[in-house]
Amino acid sequence: MIVLITSRGHGYTLKSITNGKFGFPTPAVTITRYERLLGARRFPKATYIFSDIERLSPFELRLAAELYRAMSAAGLRCLNDPAKVKSRLSLLQTLHRSGINPFNAYRADEYPRPTRFPVFVRFESDHGVPLSELIHSQDELDAALTAIEDKGIPLRGTIVVEFCAVADGAGLFAKWGAFRVGQDITVDHVAVEKKWLVKYGKWDDLTEEIVDEEHRAVSSNQVSSQLKQAFDLACIEFGRADYAIVDGKTIIYEINTNPYIGPYVRDPKPLRAETQIIARTRLGNALKAIDTNGDGHVSIELTPLLRKCRRWRIGWLLPKYP
Repeated sequence: MIVLITSRGHGYTLKSITNGKFGFPTPAVTITRYERLLGARRFPKATYIFSDIERLSPFELRLAAELYRAMSAAGLRCLNDPAKVKSRLSLLQTLHRSGINPFNAYRADEYPRPTRFPVFVRFESDHGVPLSELIHSQDELDAALTAIEDKGIPLRGTIVVEFCAVADGAGLFAKWGAFRVGQDITVDHVAVEKKWLVKYGKWDDLTEEIVDEEHRAVSSNQVSSQLKQAFDLACIEFGRADYAIVDGKTIIYEINTNPYIGPYVRDPKPLRAETQIIARTRLGNALKAIDTNGDGHVSIELTPLLRKCRRWRIGWLLPKYP
């Protein structure tokens, strides 16, 4: 069994597996929330995935890290150490320093002076659309940050990211997705749009050339050294990287620790349907590789902080911050 631990309200990501709509064989997956586990003494034998790391508050992150260590010490297999997984900002800055990404990112509340433009502003901890369009100068950036504050949006928790994307000859921007599950990395899909911000992609924008390229990349599982290194630098053992190929080099935009995997719907394009089968079969096999078999429970040794959580019940407030 595999147990995905999410923040409240974000357990929908693997529903396609739990409700039998993934389309291909997978091990049993259960979804739970952090507050259901904090303070517990006994856990079913399973593989536990700590997800939504970016959505946890600093105090919740500390609790999750202590829980991870207590569970690991008891012999349970746990992925994504909350104490080590890098935040979006930390990861982007690390990728820039390592030479993988040519672009950098900055804390917005420091009113940064980026080294390259254009840039855009976004929340660090969510996966929605940016707070701004592309900003092309320092004066525009300063004005945009002031305007965001004037709208009542705090700059703490927002970041400024240097733009880095190139459209193809047809004017399409592409964003690739690849999953890491334990030691396996699997190229999954490409999404394309005519806008610089590729969120879900537009099916109608897929050209025959892009469908062919996607099939070659997925079927051969073309995982670049930069992509492997990014997962390692992020200390993420389960997640999905969103990336692009710019000037022949892989650049990474983010790694989501709670990636959405939708229900299987056969693609009307025949070659893309073949690509789906390859990607889903490989992802299912990767999940099988991290699965924990066996019945029974494991008892853990609670830390003093986790012991306080035993007085916490569903719907109650978190224990008092230290």
